[in-house]
Amino acid sequence: MKDYDAVIRELKQIIASKTKLEAEAVDPQLNLEESGLDSFARIELVLLIEDQFGFEMSDSEAAGLATIDDVVRIILAKQGAAA
Repeated sequence: MKDYDAVIRELKQIIASKTKLEAEAVDPQLNLEESGLDSFARIELVLLIEDQFGFEMSDSEAAGLATIDDVVRIILAKQGAAA
């Protein structure tokens, strides 16, 4: 199971690949809407996260993601449930 910092590092790379942001500029409190991800890109992001971390996110979980920190917390929760 990965820790918070390891998940943040991976997410920074994923977010940077989908936006014009540099990985170092991705802050955990960054609002996903303000990051430059439109609704289609957010769907792609959820799919990438599911593939990268090996779990499925429900539509309601995905809709509830507002910040990068929210994404990390759901990843950690899903990993904890799988352990």
